[in-house]
Amino acid sequence: MATNSEPAPFQHPANPRDRRHGPAGYSDYSSYRPWLRDEFSYRCVYCLIREQWGRVSGEFDLDHFVPQVADPSLVSAYENLVYSCHRCNLRKADDTVTDPLWTLAAHTPKVHFDGTVVGLTPEADYIIRNLFLNSPEMIRWRRLWIRICELAMECDPDLFRQLFTYPVDLPDLSNCRPPMNSRPDSLYESAFARRERGELPETYLE
Repeated sequence: MATNSEPAPFQHPANPRDRRHGPAGYSDYSSYRPWLRDEFSYRCVYCLIREQWGRVSGEFDLDHFVPQVADPSLVSAYENLVYSCHRCNLRKADDTVTDPLWTLAAHTPKVHFDGTVVGLTPEADYIIRNLFLNSPEMIRWRRLWIRICELAMECDPDLFRQLFTYPVDLPDLSNCRPPMNSRPDSLYESAFARRERGELPETYLE
């Protein structure tokens, strides 16, 4: 099952979008972690691995899509940070890529059921090639998770919910209090706030 013709585990966002949140002013960019977890739906922006599929901690990094060495002025800029798994962050290294919120959305990449992923724009293709997202290892990993999720959907609804639900430890962004916030109303739409109101869906794909 796939609502946009991509396998359920690897559905990219249907549309490019601007940032939901607008914290600013932290001197240490690691302070943006709770905001970025929510911004990127608790999964790696590049390969789409979810927090729910990995270890309890240590799996995810904060990546500068314009590297620190390329523009030190953007080191603590929220708009330059993405939520990335450790593997993709290491692969990207000091390469500069365009903002993945725009580059990896709106059908610019296409994941096939055989585990391969194709970039349908030059920018998406560049990310796929430079992060080795079509390496034999990644294709096998993607194909494995496609099959796991297919079997869970067909035979084990509880497992499917576990794989596609939100993490238990959703951050309460109202407690983070950044020095500045250009989008304070976004707190209302965070996963934590929606859960508190009973509006958070049980599972999500994109």
